[in-house]
Amino acid sequence: MPLFRRKKQTEEQVEKSGVAETPAQEDAAEVAEPTDQGAAEPELDHPEPPPAGTYRKVRVWPGPKGWGKGFIIEPKPGKDLIYSVTGGGIHPVAARIAELSGGRPFDGFKSKADFDEIAVAVIDCGGTARIGVYPMKGVLTVDIHGASPSGPLMRFITEENFVSGVTVETIEIVED
Repeated sequence: MPLFRRKKQTEEQVEKSGVAETPAQEDAAEVAEPTDQGAAEPELDHPEPPPAGTYRKVRVWPGPKGWGKGFIIEPKPGKDLIYSVTGGGIHPVAARIAELSGGRPFDGFKSKADFDEIAVAVIDCGGTARIGVYPMKGVLTVDIHGASPSGPLMRFITEENFVSGVTVETIEIVED
């Protein structure tokens, strides 16, 4: 997506039109001339999926002060995003789940994905908002805080879809 430069009104244009724009009008004017200064190639929304058959089941257990009984994450083609919604890039818990499972790590703050593409959402929420959003949408949810169900969406949080207090040490591969 190219960056744009605002087109300034020249003295010649003022003479032709007989009307000078005020600075406020200039600021409100839409962009006119494209420029390539600082333009970068757009990032892909989704990294390439791993080759078929490389997914593995991963069990996630609650941490020492966590809630839930843990569950198994099983990425599949088309539903293999390890969706990190923690701020500051891919959280180490999300990176570990992706590494062990073959899922694709995905920064949920930088881009969006459909809920049906998400194998698991890794969140950083000790409060009441994000804690219930992903369970409400049917997405397995891993919270890095030791939070228990609370807030207006707590009715959607169950031991089957939510686990908290998770650390990289509480994640393991499930051997078939």
